[in-house]
Amino acid sequence: MTGTKTEKRLTPELAWRAAGWLWLAAAWLAGVALVWRFGRTLLDSDMASEMVLADLLNREGGILSSNWYYSTELRVFCQQLLFKLGLLVFPGSWHAARMLAQGLLSALLAASYLFFARGAGLWKSAPWAAGALLCPFGFWQLYHGVLGGFYFVHMAFVLVSLGLAVRLVRPASRARTALTAAALALVCFAAGLNGVRLLMNLYVPLAAGCAVLFLLRFLKAPLGPGAARTPQVRAFATAVLACLCGCGGYLVNRAVLAARYTFLDQSARSWTALSLAGLLEVWGDFLALFGYPADRWQQAATGAVPLFSLPGLLGAAGLVLAGAVALSLAWLLKQGGALPFAQQLTGVTLAACLLVDGLAFACMNDGDSINGSYWLPVAPLAIAAVAAAAEQFPLRRPALRRALAGCLAALVVCASVGTTLRFAAVPPHSSPALETAANWLKEQGYTKGCATFWQANVLTELTDGAIEMWQVEDLASLKMRPWLQKADHASPPEGRVFVLAGPGEINQSLPWTGQAEVVYSDEAGYVVFELNQ
Repeated sequence: MTGTKTEKRLTPELAWRAAGWLWLAAAWLAGVALVWRFGRTLLDSDMASEMVLADLLNREGGILSSNWYYSTELRVFCQQLLFKLGLLVFPGSWHAARMLAQGLLSALLAASYLFFARGAGLWKSAPWAAGALLCPFGFWQLYHGVLGGFYFVHMAFVLVSLGLAVRLVRPASRARTALTAAALALVCFAAGLNGVRLLMNLYVPLAAGCAVLFLLRFLKAPLGPGAARTPQVRAFATAVLACLCGCGGYLVNRAVLAARYTFLDQSARSWTALSLAGLLEVWGDFLALFGYPADRWQQAATGAVPLFSLPGLLGAAGLVLAGAVALSLAWLLKQGGALPFAQQLTGVTLAACLLVDGLAFACMNDGDSINGSYWLPVAPLAIAAVAAAAEQFPLRRPALRRALAGCLAALVVCASVGTTLRFAAVPPHSSPALETAANWLKEQGYTKGCATFWQANVLTELTDGAIEMWQVEDLASLKMRPWLQKADHASPPEGRVFVLAGPGEINQSLPWTGQAEVVYSDEAGYVVFELNQ
């Protein structure tokens, strides 16, 4: 009996697909490695506050706490839920808990992009784009994404919402359509519970973009009896559903949760004069996300980046990536209906985000407090736009498309390396020397202390929760600040209490120093006083 043996040869196409998944795995591992290497030395109080909150939630047994002063948003579904899990697995090592939570969050973001890409017809480039989304390609992506994790949750909401939306656009059975619509409604409602951010970063721009597509379709030809089956009509109905459910969640946030929990709302914001210069400036902030080494806020916080330094030279890759985003968006919009509808919708939604969010950021009364991080939830759409253009652009040879993708990946690596080197050299709100002071305080048996914001929560995380910190407005008054700490800290600490002064904080007159003694000081400028009570 004779048989044939089928041999599987490793073709260039198969090798390229395998390389994409290896790229995604490498990007995920690199992010976890960054948290392992810098998760303590580059920790700041914004990051640490989420861990302190997660510890409080584990003690209380819930996902929200009335004994916590939240910041400008009540983020119901955010990374503190993963930090809760991390602390349950590693109760004695908050650093290990953070690594686990960030690893899971990065995996969730990658899975969200893959889910979107499958629905949008962008599967060939999906692992490459998902891997790029996990890389620290820019200052805010590293600061509030790879290390802090704040915006990875918002990005995941954007991708899952849009992934469900593009699936609803396609005709399907009634049961499948109903299940997809229900899932979209739940996701949008949950995003609205977090606050107004997703309404601005996706749902309102999506509705605006779909309205334009619907209008263009109507002007091209009157809608007939089968209009409900056209993608433009289905997309507009989907966008309205997303907006309504997102608004419903936000109304619950404002009317129900705001009465029970303490956080600052957005009611103080108002419109100011229309400024085209301001619009161009915030669009510049968006393009700077992709590796440009000195956006407005970063330059003010960490200083100028020398051009002929390694971070400065690698930062040129960020300019090329920003150009790739701009050119990809322009090409998608120019192609219009010649593209598959899901990819046309991706480009239109990105353009609508730039217009809606750009006007909001440029024309609000607190525009000075708005930095490039506000654009991060839109970054996945920009990466998807580049992926769509790379897949659809007519190239005669597949090798050219693979070479283009390889060049883009190399640019992401260059921008990521430059960003990380600069961030590690000049962190915005952290100091490696604080870890030494924290270890000394823990060894001396201190369990309660006071400090200003940028030291307080960091000290608690660095001591794995052994030291509870009261955050104060300033060291002169030692008045409690109602911001990212327990509400019961309104009562001052009792017993053996220390006050930690950071570098430059004891230049002022401190009226209580007569009732305190210096027990620790170092060359970095940290000074510890023990209060005599």
